[in-house]
Amino acid sequence: RLAPTVRRADLRGGLQAWDGQLVDDARLVVALARTAAAHGARVLTRVEAREVTGQTATLRDTRTGETLTVRPRTVVNATGVWADQVDPSIRLRPSRGTHLVFSAESFGGLTAALTVPVPGSIGRFVFAFPAAHGRVYLGLTDEDAPGPVPDEPRPTATEIDFLLDTINPALREPLTRNDIRGSYAGLRPLLQTADDSTADISRQHAVLRSPTGVVTVVGGKLTTYRKMAEDAIDAAVAHGGLAAGPSRTRRLPLVGAVSGAARDRIDAPPVLIERYGSEAAYVLAAARRDPALAEPVAPGMDVLGAEFAFAVSHEGALEAGDLLDRRTRIGLVAEDRAAAAPAAARALA
Repeated sequence: RLAPTVRRADLRGGLQAWDGQLVDDARLVVALARTAAAHGARVLTRVEAREVTGQTATLRDTRTGETLTVRPRTVVNATGVWADQVDPSIRLRPSRGTHLVFSAESFGGLTAALTVPVPGSIGRFVFAFPAAHGRVYLGLTDEDAPGPVPDEPRPTATEIDFLLDTINPALREPLTRNDIRGSYAGLRPLLQTADDSTADISRQHAVLRSPTGVVTVVGGKLTTYRKMAEDAIDAAVAHGGLAAGPSRTRRLPLVGAVSGAARDRIDAPPVLIERYGSEAAYVLAAARRDPALAEPVAPGMDVLGAEFAFAVSHEGALEAGDLLDRRTRIGLVAEDRAAAAPAAARALA
């Protein structure tokens, strides 16, 4: 019932477990930035940092070309796989992780993540998990990615074959390349070690201080992002001699966070509550004021025009890519992106 396309032959039993319940990583990033802003942070998008030291940084607004030199008490380098370009004293060994995007129909309407072990390995799996917009994501690879760091990593043919070859023995109806609707890849900022395989490099994060005084945080995983942030800020406070009380992150909810009982009282569809939590009613209010915003951004899509409007008015969206790729994940499927592009243009206009 939960995974209708699982192969039944020789099936002897099953194990159901509960793990991370993150609905949308793009929405998590937006919620983090807005929560920080609510507590006094200044969030500057489209701004790059140049010539960074522990006491100075030259900033450039990529939209206007304006430059500004700031002199902070502490600089934290949290640039992920580009961290060694800011702090040359560290050595990274990037590892590429690739996902494939399928329609939910390809998995018969998957409603739980399917975990399949990688043959010949211990403790490695691929996962097929239901996602927003009627999709299933299949991942994850772990491939050494030496050389220049691309702005947008691309899956390789070998990775695509690996994911299909690993998942298919568990399915009654094997998937083919024709079933793939999209794909994406990211790079893990792993610290260089003597290990042969990137899969064997520790996923523990590290907080380091460069000879120039920059505090760098690298490694880690999404599931430990609050611990990584706490350790990095502790180091920054100590390095800069800043006045700060104990970390509050363990008790600090993100904007939109809502308890189970309060969730039932929100006057909005469940899909909006999943994405916006307690702010779902505000998103829906825009649709009630303007009936055009109550329509999907493209036929058959589960994103409303009101969501694009909210992204512009409340979430700092500045261009179409923000709406299609970084506030929603519509852009992971090229056909969906093209269909929703006119609605994005209207929202920004």
